[in-house]
Amino acid sequence: MKNRMSKDFKAINTHNIPKFTLLIYIILGVFFALIVINFIILMIFKSIDDSDLEKLGEEKFTRSIILESNRGQILDRHGEILASDMEAYRIAVIVDDNYPNHLTDKKKVAKELSTVMSMSEKEIIKMIDEGIKSDRFQVEFGTKGRNVSYKNRKLLESKELDGLTFLPETKRFYPNGVFASHIIGFAEPNEDGKLVGSLGIEREYNEELDGKSGFSNYTQDIWSYVVPGTLETESAIDGMDVELTLDSSIQLYLEESLDEMQKYFEPKELFAFVADAKTGEILGAGQRPSFNPDTREGFGNSWLNMLYEYQFEPGSTFKVFGLAAAIEEGKYNSNEYYETGSRDVMDSTIYDWETEGWGTITYNEGMQYSSNTLMMDLQDKVGADKMLDYYKKFGFGEVTGSEFSTEASGQIAWDNELQQKTSSFGQTLSVTPIQMIQGMTALLNDGMMKKPYIVKSVTDPKNGNTIYEGKETNVRQVISKEAAQKTVEEMNTLVGGTLDRNPMYQLDDYGVTGKSGTAQIYDEEIGGYIDEPYQFITSFIGYAPKDDPQVIVYYGVKQASENKSDTWDYGVSLGFNPLMERTLKYLEVTDSSEGINVNEVKVEDYTDRKIEDIAVLTNDSLNVITSGKSEVIKDHYPKNTTLIKNDTIYVKTEGALTMPDMRELSKREVITLLDFLGIKASIKGEGYVKSQSIAPGTELGKKSSLTIQLDSNDPNN
Repeated sequence: MKNRMSKDFKAINTHNIPKFTLLIYIILGVFFALIVINFIILMIFKSIDDSDLEKLGEEKFTRSIILESNRGQILDRHGEILASDMEAYRIAVIVDDNYPNHLTDKKKVAKELSTVMSMSEKEIIKMIDEGIKSDRFQVEFGTKGRNVSYKNRKLLESKELDGLTFLPETKRFYPNGVFASHIIGFAEPNEDGKLVGSLGIEREYNEELDGKSGFSNYTQDIWSYVVPGTLETESAIDGMDVELTLDSSIQLYLEESLDEMQKYFEPKELFAFVADAKTGEILGAGQRPSFNPDTREGFGNSWLNMLYEYQFEPGSTFKVFGLAAAIEEGKYNSNEYYETGSRDVMDSTIYDWETEGWGTITYNEGMQYSSNTLMMDLQDKVGADKMLDYYKKFGFGEVTGSEFSTEASGQIAWDNELQQKTSSFGQTLSVTPIQMIQGMTALLNDGMMKKPYIVKSVTDPKNGNTIYEGKETNVRQVISKEAAQKTVEEMNTLVGGTLDRNPMYQLDDYGVTGKSGTAQIYDEEIGGYIDEPYQFITSFIGYAPKDDPQVIVYYGVKQASENKSDTWDYGVSLGFNPLMERTLKYLEVTDSSEGINVNEVKVEDYTDRKIEDIAVLTNDSLNVITSGKSEVIKDHYPKNTTLIKNDTIYVKTEGALTMPDMRELSKREVITLLDFLGIKASIKGEGYVKSQSIAPGTELGKKSSLTIQLDSNDPNN
């Protein structure tokens, strides 16, 4: 049996070998054929089953890195930083148990996070639980978990919280807090974490500030090394710096003034604006309510940029433009008489603010009294349609063409005689503060209206090239030089004139004048003007010195809730006066008309002469600040000119420079001195020098590091 089975097996085995081998060959042939076919397909089409293998390979070994650009800075006219980038962090909590440093105590983490985020412990725990439930690797907390400062990061790290991590990002930093906030605006991260301007200059100049991101692309091998010849890089281009015409010192005075007025009157709204009367540059701008762009605190109270977007009935401040038109047309004689009191127009009776009037008075007296009936008489003489043309020439009813795309145009209502007559004293028409300032520049520049502007330059910080430069711009000749000068002459009687009107706006050291206004407020809900005591907009647009105007200040208070009667008795002088005076003194403006600082002193060139020769000028009430120990003068500033009492001369002697005593110098004087000496310094604060890091008399080296601390209190006050 066994032998037979063995025989049979051998027989079968021998018989089937050729067929079995053939089958194997066929199978192997088909298999290799498929491989060859797929290889050919791969070589030709580089894809299998609709998958691009070349692309898949590239994706696996190709790396692409975005190189973020730095957002440009916003600066004041002296280069002081108003907005810049700084490093910040966003908080994340790792909830994946597979990761070594994961969350272990959510209650403890929530408790500590609630101290630095505007979220409750309960809200934080809820978000963490949702992340765990969704099998997320980590949990972030949206905008509330962003912009975490380095200080708060270190605070949280000191708590040794498991699972807590910090992801670096860029935050926009506004070092001064509530400081021209609606002008500067703010930028905030978008969904991709990139800073985008949302308000003010940050928004209007977002393209210039933003810059352009770069990239770095390369291929790496299986060991993560860069494959030679595959690196492709395009550097990021940082954003441009935008320099404003604002002066930080003047802006500080303005913000402090608004704070005081806010406390005293607690009004619904406040505004204050400072402009260069000669050029139209905006030197300061502020309002209340306002907000802190760094924290957004208070932003919900008001988003309106009052300088450019606030449309309101100006009241009697508008009368100066009707006066100018009448003078230009030869219809105003300051000594001509007219009857005051009231006038019937259509179905209404329009009164002077003193309803009984002042009897028969001259035109000039009518201007001093701010008479409504005078303005209606002047409109009759000029002609209503011609008066409308003058209003338009002064820029009312159209935008000034400012840097802000949201600028409002105001509106001149002119459908009937009642609207026409009430417009003559600033009612039934609306204006913006920037229009009022622009119109005033025409009166103060011999009839040539200047376009207000607030952007001084746009500069590439990399090479210093100026991309855009703001400049003084003539809009048009509104009235003749003679008419403008006559208008200013009449306006100069409106503060402390023959009738002693508006004495509260007088300053001791400067001649100030301007026009006050008390405007009723139209309430759409009641369909008429608010008829309650002291519920109006009180304002004053003034300039100084009145014989050579350098500065315009426009100040307004809307609906005071405290000390209401003082808005009638004192107007806005409690805010206007200190702001105007501090601004003029800071700018070192002198006023010969008031008999102050009128002692002229000739300063010749003292180069190479003895220090004692220039020191005698102190006897003429000039200040001399010297750097150096030599007795021989190397250079001084200014020279070959005429100075006024209390002006300053800066001197450096032969040899090494020494540190001058800068205590009690104004910021402006410090900047002039440092520029003259070629010294770089870190200036902190605003106002006057309180301390300096290098003692007076110390010899200065090339690497001397100087820090100057300013204080807002005037040491001479």
